[in-house]
Amino acid sequence: MDYQMEELLPIVSELAQKYAGYESTSITYEKAQSLMEAVLFCLNEYNTSYMNTTNLVHKDIPVTEQYNIGVKLLYEKVENIRKIFNKISLQFEDFGVKCLYDTVQKGIPQFLKWYDIRFCPQDTILTLDYPLLIDLSSLNGADAIYEYIRAIRTEQLFLGALDRDYIISVLEIYDSEYQEMIENICSIALTNMIGHIAIKKPFHDAGFLYEEHIQLSNVFGGKSIADIEDMIKELILKIVSQFYENDMNILEYLCRESNNIAVRIYTAIQYKQFPK
Repeated sequence: MDYQMEELLPIVSELAQKYAGYESTSITYEKAQSLMEAVLFCLNEYNTSYMNTTNLVHKDIPVTEQYNIGVKLLYEKVENIRKIFNKISLQFEDFGVKCLYDTVQKGIPQFLKWYDIRFCPQDTILTLDYPLLIDLSSLNGADAIYEYIRAIRTEQLFLGALDRDYIISVLEIYDSEYQEMIENICSIALTNMIGHIAIKKPFHDAGFLYEEHIQLSNVFGGKSIADIEDMIKELILKIVSQFYENDMNILEYLCRESNNIAVRIYTAIQYKQFPK
């Protein structure tokens, strides 16, 4: 929704006075610009919720009220972040991957400690170094952290159903110094699982023999990337059905990686070297 400057200035002015402690109305241009961004961020929170729910039904709500509702929604979102984090922390598993541990177990508490809903809600604070299977580059502030922690929760559910020794073996085969890597664990484990399911290989041995690589090449060879991606989605569906009781959140999340895996398999076949 577009807003007129005269609608926004009173909110920014009030925010500037609160920021300065009502002792001075003089703030830097940069800070004034930041406060304007804060107001727009909260209004966007209101409008996004308005589009996604039926709770906010009046388009003629005054802008100031829209802003206040947006602030309230952000407080609720931060509280949800806290609840999700507290729950997954009880049994959080990083498999020794330092980047995952630092981003979640160290980073999220720092976000919860320093996030400023009133004066700088647009600041994500964290760099979120551990990569996900989804792209959150269009989000910032609590919006980004909320979607991030939800994705981490999904990843933990996916990984938690697998034997820890199997995952460690997969990671060691992928990279002998996997503890220092900045890559998504689910992508690595999922690629390995797809190989097992494709040739009906038991999961007690993470690696593949030469003959098994040939089998995999026969399964996926001679097909386009699009065809391989369709096959991978079917295999992911089998995995989710077998291990996760058809959990649609896990299915949707893992399928985000289907194209990347298809490209890697297609390329590996061309060069006669399957991914580990």
